[in-house]
Amino acid sequence: MAMRIAVMGAGAVGGYFGGVLANQGEDVIMVARGRHGTAISDNGLTVDSHWGNFTVQTGVTDDPSTVGNVDLIIHCTKLYSNSEAVPALREMVGDETTILTLQNGVTSGSIIAGYYGLHRVLQGAAYIESSITGPGHIHQSGSTAMIEFGEDDGVPSERTELLRQLFDKPGIQVRISSNIVDTLWSKLVSVGSIGTIMTASRASLPEILRSPHGKETIRLVMEEIVAVGQSQGVTFAPRCVESKLSDAIAEADEFQSSLQYDLTAGKPLELDDILGAVVNIANDVNIPVPASAALVTVLDKFKRGR
Repeated sequence: MAMRIAVMGAGAVGGYFGGVLANQGEDVIMVARGRHGTAISDNGLTVDSHWGNFTVQTGVTDDPSTVGNVDLIIHCTKLYSNSEAVPALREMVGDETTILTLQNGVTSGSIIAGYYGLHRVLQGAAYIESSITGPGHIHQSGSTAMIEFGEDDGVPSERTELLRQLFDKPGIQVRISSNIVDTLWSKLVSVGSIGTIMTASRASLPEILRSPHGKETIRLVMEEIVAVGQSQGVTFAPRCVESKLSDAIAEADEFQSSLQYDLTAGKPLELDDILGAVVNIANDVNIPVPASAALVTVLDKFKRGR
C-alpha cells in the first residue's frame, strides 16, 4: 500500500531524501519555509546528485497543520527548532503515523517521544554530504546517501522492514540498526568533532589536516566523545577513533559541516545539542573533556545567530 509521507524540514538532508522518494513516484509533501519553499512550489525541487540530476514537482507548504494525517514523517529540522517544530507535527500525526527522526545528536528521539509516545518514534541517522545551493536547489556529493534506523530494542519490526523497502531506491542506501543508540553515538564521534573544529577554525577539513596539530586535535575530541559515550553504556566498534579519522581523511575534500554553514550564514547553531550535549554529560559524570569544552566555549557567543 502506498504511503503518504511528509518531510518536516525539507533542507539539504530532508529535501534530498524526500526529493528522491518523490522522483521515484512516492506521495511526498515537503514542509519548507521562505524562498526555498516558494521556489519548490513555483518550479519544483531540483536535485544534483552522484546518481544523476532531476527536477521533481511535489507538494510543499510552510504550515504543517494543513497537511493532515500521514503515514510517515521524516523529521529533519535543526535541533534548536524542536521546541517549535515538534509540537507543530501534531496535525500530521494519526493513529498509525511513524515519526522517523534524522536529526543530528543523540537526544532527538526522546524529545519527540515526550510529545507523541515512544511507539511512534524511530530514531535514525543520515550519512550524506549535501547542501542547498540556491532556493529549491539541492546538491549532493559523494557515493554515500545512507539512512540507518532501528527500533529502540534492536529487534527488526514490520515497520522497519516497510521503511527499508520504501528507501531502497537508486540514490538512497538503507540499513536497519541492531542498536540505534550505539549508531547515533558512533555518528556523533565524527560530527561532533570534525564539524565543530571546522566551524571554530573557519577552515575546511583539508586545511585543518594540513595544520601542525589538526589531526591530533580531531583525534583528541573524538576520544573525548567516545569516553563520554562509554560512560552512558554505549559500545563503540574496536579502533573506532582511528577508523573514523581514516575515513574522514580519505573523504576530506567532500566533507561538509552544517554547523559551519550555519555560522557562515549567521544562523543559529546546533551547538548545545551536539558537542555541547557531550560536554554537559561529561560534567554530570565528572569526565574531563577539555578540548570539547574549549570548542563549545569558543562558539557559544555565536549559537543564537545574528
